[in-house]
Amino acid sequence: MKIRDKKTFLAFCIASPLLLLSACGGGSGSNSVSEDAQDNTPAKTTPTVNLSVSPESISVGEKTLIEWETSSATSCSASGAWSGDKSLAGSEESVIFEAAGAYEFKLTCTGDGGTTEAGIQATVTEDDAEISEKFNTGMAFLNDTGITFGSTESNNGTNCNTTITGTNGSLLEQDCGQGRSATINSDSDGDGGFDLTRINADGSVYSGNGNYASEPWACVRDDRTGLLWEVKTRDGGIHDASNFYRWGGLTAKDRDNEDRDGDYYDDWNNLIIATNEESFCGYSDWRVPDNAQFMSLVNFGNGFGPNSYKIDQAYFPNATGDFYWTASPYRGAHSEFYAWAFQLAFGNNKNVQRYQPSALRLVRVMDPFVDSVKQTPDERYKVHNDGTVTDLATDLMWAQCVVGVSGVNCDNGAAEAMEWAFALEHAQTSELAGYSDWRLPNIKELYSLVDFNRVEPAINLSVFPSTTVDYTWSSSPMIDFAQDSWFVNFKAGLNWFKGRSSEMLVRLVRSGSSDNELANIDLQDSAAIVMDDGLGSIEGDTSPVDVHAQVLIEEQGYTGDPTTGRELPNINDDKAQLGKALFYSKRLSGEYDTACASCHHPTLGGGDNLSWPVGYDAVDVFHNFSSNTLGSGRYFNGSDSNELAGYPVIGRNAPTIFNIGLMDRGLFWDSRIESASNSLGTRGTNAGIITPDSPNFNTVDSNIPEGASLANAQSRFPTVNHNEMRGDEPLTGDDNQTYRAMLAARFEGDAEWEALFETAYGDSSISFDRIAEALAAFEESMVFTNNRWKEYVAAINGVSGTNIDVMTQDEKIGAVLFMTAGDEGGAACSQCHSGDAFTDEKFHAIGLGQVGPGNGDSSSFPPVNNSDFGRANISGDVGDTYHFRTSPLLNITETGPYMHNGSLSTLRQVMDVYGNPGGAMNDLLGISTILNGNATFNEMGNADYCELTSIIDIMDKTGETCEQVYNNMNPDAFDNTRILFRQTFDETVSNSPAPEIDINTEQSEKVIEFMRALTDPCVIDRECLQPWIFDLSNWTTHPDYNDNPNWILIGEDKNGNML
Repeated sequence: MKIRDKKTFLAFCIASPLLLLSACGGGSGSNSVSEDAQDNTPAKTTPTVNLSVSPESISVGEKTLIEWETSSATSCSASGAWSGDKSLAGSEESVIFEAAGAYEFKLTCTGDGGTTEAGIQATVTEDDAEISEKFNTGMAFLNDTGITFGSTESNNGTNCNTTITGTNGSLLEQDCGQGRSATINSDSDGDGGFDLTRINADGSVYSGNGNYASEPWACVRDDRTGLLWEVKTRDGGIHDASNFYRWGGLTAKDRDNEDRDGDYYDDWNNLIIATNEESFCGYSDWRVPDNAQFMSLVNFGNGFGPNSYKIDQAYFPNATGDFYWTASPYRGAHSEFYAWAFQLAFGNNKNVQRYQPSALRLVRVMDPFVDSVKQTPDERYKVHNDGTVTDLATDLMWAQCVVGVSGVNCDNGAAEAMEWAFALEHAQTSELAGYSDWRLPNIKELYSLVDFNRVEPAINLSVFPSTTVDYTWSSSPMIDFAQDSWFVNFKAGLNWFKGRSSEMLVRLVRSGSSDNELANIDLQDSAAIVMDDGLGSIEGDTSPVDVHAQVLIEEQGYTGDPTTGRELPNINDDKAQLGKALFYSKRLSGEYDTACASCHHPTLGGGDNLSWPVGYDAVDVFHNFSSNTLGSGRYFNGSDSNELAGYPVIGRNAPTIFNIGLMDRGLFWDSRIESASNSLGTRGTNAGIITPDSPNFNTVDSNIPEGASLANAQSRFPTVNHNEMRGDEPLTGDDNQTYRAMLAARFEGDAEWEALFETAYGDSSISFDRIAEALAAFEESMVFTNNRWKEYVAAINGVSGTNIDVMTQDEKIGAVLFMTAGDEGGAACSQCHSGDAFTDEKFHAIGLGQVGPGNGDSSSFPPVNNSDFGRANISGDVGDTYHFRTSPLLNITETGPYMHNGSLSTLRQVMDVYGNPGGAMNDLLGISTILNGNATFNEMGNADYCELTSIIDIMDKTGETCEQVYNNMNPDAFDNTRILFRQTFDETVSNSPAPEIDINTEQSEKVIEFMRALTDPCVIDRECLQPWIFDLSNWTTHPDYNDNPNWILIGEDKNGNML
């Protein structure tokens, strides 16, 4: 490999005596000269100066101590290797010397007797470690990132002129202002400072036209790192880009370790052997790159798009957005199942299941390369005595401690987390150890510190003591998401991106190899890799994904059957049958036009398939009253002066009624119906229940009978709500209980209703307490949990008669991702969607923008109007603002639209919100970034909002554009969203800030596949659902049929077809 010229700088003390003009002082290690003027006046005492340095010989990167004392002097000044006025006696440290040589310190002192000058020299030499051969990582030099644009706090520019002004008025330098992308960016041999050369299969330099389709090449040499890379083909051969492999073949790290963890598959052995046997591109030691080597290839300056990846595709055609394996095993949690991979869609690394076939790109590294699982051994670093460390592999000098702490063990003080702009400024203005050229490292520099053989933290602690797992900023903005910048998570070594307003740790860097240096052409020293080593794992009877899933299932306590230990009603129970009749009766609405089933119909997933439900006063597209039209085509009349015809007035999505009997803590999106005990498996029956009728948020509602369930309490409130079922029927004395008694009285004296009550209760007495109890029995009988996941878990646990392959391979991988933590490479879904009902029933903020009419919530600071503060309205805790209850996921494929405000149409969009909240928000509203103060809703930006069924319906009815509908629905929604988005990611004000996960599109799809396995076939089978439905086949049995059949809710779609 190419090595910098080795130079030894020797400096010698001056041997010739200094001319002494009047007096001499000092001794060993000291020289002095004095001058005085002679005249006829009596002689005055000449100043004396004793000057010394210790030590006299130091190494580059170190400093020395200067000491002096004087007599008969009144003032002193320094020159030479130091400067400034000095006291008459004292000591101080020199600057850190960055180059070898002889440095002279001079001190001139003046008194009544004249002037005396003293001088002393210090010798600075190159340290032995620094002039020894460079630490070899298989690369000659560290590559630049390829980023050529700067950023503001919230947006990216098109070039490096875009930046941020610091608090002192100076412009803050970012990634684009340093490195090869700034100094050597000709674009003639690679974008953004890369230096690439095309190579033919025989090893000769390519001289074709550069069009791969007509004149292909076989390899690409990176002239900066010295790495030689395989170019993937589309010819069906061994180098084809569509060839995928399980992890662990030849050259995988730790493969030859008898104590290794996990499986090592032989899938890619044939590729390596065949490639080396043909001396591909002139070499026979091709291998799989490790994490650091693959990172060198990534070009973070390439934009995002369906075929745009973080690699120069002019040199690397046929690139994909799939994961590419590295040779590095994962060392984090459940490490036996994972290895490291890279995805070029974003440019991040990721731990991927070893059994999941992924792409591969071979590399040929610089000799002599000693392949070792130890990537950052102590000998790689030179630790100085001033709080700095030099990396002998990259020539970078690092602050040994993160900002805020100091000391030999980095244990003095407290680490300071700060926003990205402040991190840039702090680095730029630091004078740590006497240097003034510190900066925030770019993402590749910061990533070079990661030791993938260590975990929590993934860094050499003997060199960088007290390092924590906290996120650490880089200076690199993220090109695809304009409000984000890259960071490294030192828990296991993930690199990812996050909003610049986030607060993270800061580690300073300076120096580095010259931008001009390139690698020499390397000759192969290592042996050819052309033999199988026979070390591959023997595959067992149980699929690896099943083994992995079993570990997670047992750890997280999934049984597959959420009904275990619960006493739930059956639809054939007498109370459930009474509740069914009540559920479809419009007598419970103020204006006899709405039933519970209006918003919670079984054929519509237990909801209404609308973003915002329409309760009373429903009309069709022609504005004719049509109370039986459900789902798409159901509109709100909007006859009041503060209402718009056809527009909804309810701001929250109607949650599914399915499996309501599995909830133990609370109901409604904000759990304003809440158990006082939250006891698992009780449905709230073992303690009182807090409701909006309670005197305060901490006191149970005395009107709720002892032993009542949450569903019982919940059923009392839609009936008294104006926008849902009460309509314009006034509350008697503004008292909910009196109004409910009035509703109950409507059933009294009706023989058929009284007969049902008598069958259910033993007598014909009718009260709202009985109505609520019967409704709850019907709702709680809708238990739909017989899904494929249930059988899979049973099979995992060895239950006879079950099929472990009832779920597909992709669904199983999706389940593993679902149950794996975000900072361990998973989707982190089970962090909130835990337990057999897939909900923790707690409250979380996810950064979801406001759409719809809102909840009428306002505040003066920050200025918010007509918003929805969520749980904060119930708890009174400002930290609960924008927090909503975790939705259960059983039958999730049938219960959309999703989220508390119904803003997402598909599970794909839901996954995008968690994977990249900012990007999903931008897609929802058709904008580039929600953080841009000038941004507005943009229908022409392909806003997902315009695809919502409710919005399409309103546009069809009113003839308005999507943008007009958005602004008419809630003029404050966009400004509210901007404030909401910032607050939900701020850990200082949010009790449960929005999570961020690192999974790609393919992995998201697998999670969605898994969620499909949570669907009970009954909920998509009309015949199976019939026991819970009144329709024209059985409406004559309804107790309202003879009195007034129009009071029976017989659901139909907008075309008049019965549901």
